[in-house]
Amino acid sequence: MSRPAAAQSILVIDEHPVSRLILEDELDAIDGDLVFAADAREGLRQARASGHRLILVDLPAASGKDALDLINELKVGELTRDTPVAIVTGMDSKTEIERAKKAGVEEVFIKPFRPGQLAAWVRSNFDGHSDGRRSSHILLVEDSETIRAITTYLLEKNGHTVLHAPDGLAGWEALNAAPDAFDMILTDINMPRMDGRELVEKIRGDARFQFIPIIVSTTISEKENIKRLLNTGADDYIVKPFSSEEFVARIGSQLRVKSLYEELRRANEKMSRFNMNLEQRVRERTQDLRQANIDAILSLAVAAEAKDDSTGNHVYRIQSFCEALARKMGLAEAVVEDIGYSSIMHDVGKISIPDHILKKPGRLTGEEFVIMKGHSLHGERILPSRPFFETARQIARSHHERWDGAGYPDRLAGKGIPLAARICSVADVFDALVAKRCYKEAWSMDDAQAEILRCAGSQFDPEVVEAWDDLFRAGEIELILMKWQERESEGGNGHE
Repeated sequence: MSRPAAAQSILVIDEHPVSRLILEDELDAIDGDLVFAADAREGLRQARASGHRLILVDLPAASGKDALDLINELKVGELTRDTPVAIVTGMDSKTEIERAKKAGVEEVFIKPFRPGQLAAWVRSNFDGHSDGRRSSHILLVEDSETIRAITTYLLEKNGHTVLHAPDGLAGWEALNAAPDAFDMILTDINMPRMDGRELVEKIRGDARFQFIPIIVSTTISEKENIKRLLNTGADDYIVKPFSSEEFVARIGSQLRVKSLYEELRRANEKMSRFNMNLEQRVRERTQDLRQANIDAILSLAVAAEAKDDSTGNHVYRIQSFCEALARKMGLAEAVVEDIGYSSIMHDVGKISIPDHILKKPGRLTGEEFVIMKGHSLHGERILPSRPFFETARQIARSHHERWDGAGYPDRLAGKGIPLAARICSVADVFDALVAKRCYKEAWSMDDAQAEILRCAGSQFDPEVVEAWDDLFRAGEIELILMKWQERESEGGNGHE
């Protein structure tokens, strides 16, 4: 059995994703398929499984195998020894280039190469191989040596390359040995071991071969089987003895249809890659914008806390408490993250409160307390009205509301208070109790927890308090406090 000739494809062996993208862009206009392998082992497997017109190897190759060792293996393989190989390398070494040439490399491209340089070499190889016309590779499955010889002569005379198989089983094995090597299958019906009917059924039952055209050659006496074969998946048939003109015309017609399928497939793959790259760029840009928003607001939130004589880590402790609490309540991870970074901005409105009120060591007067309460509305107004800040605006406005409706600024009650604000309320009060402020000493953790439990159902949502108590009993609240105390003792501030 002859080996299948190379298809119009280029095997690229390169471990670097960025380099592969550059090569893909360089060869985008080439009329051929690009097949990528991320390391030398995969490259050898791909090269041995399917014939390729050209092979490009980055130097050094991946997986610890030197590119020249890889090329030596390619040059002794039956399917790959005559395939032109080029090296793309960033090492401009005359010694390495000479070694590559001696190993059988046809061309060496030094990165960064001039745009169009590599594509020109590929085109010259494609054109030189087929005199400007693409040679199709046809699997001829026929048990008669005479008919094989006649058919092969007609096909090769018209520029096609032919692989012979004496029966259906041998044809099936040839297909599986090189799944991408054939453009068409021409098969007889009655053959030993496996006939044409079973071969057609097997081919059409395998998704790898769904677009390979199948032409069945038959005699007058076998024409009653043609309808069944066409329904099974054969694309056309020709009756023996056939005229050379009709035979060549039918072959050409089916190859043109396959060529259209291939062009459509390549266009779809190119569009798919474009969409994937575009989606990735959008995700990256969205993440950059999101992080920029968070960084800007963090600076403002920390400034507001510093204005209140806080260490600035108060907002990060609140974030950690809120994330742990939201996760404990079974909220989706995306919601947990949203509540976490939004809680950082809960007191951002304090930046608008006068220092003599924020830093007053004694009890506030009624008039001063009214001004202090205004920080919740100021915070909502400071934050942008874009969707990204919706949860942050809810928390800033409503984290001083009470479950019993006696809070401010809107006297909301029960589940009329946004859940994110109910969660932040518990975290904020607990952290305020255990922290030393200009107007109070720090409470012990146990005393602060007792106060949270006492206020369940009046100030706080009972379900939120229940989840908080579970965290407290499990020691998670203490761990969060210890983490930030250690950072403060080390002189750290924020997410370093």
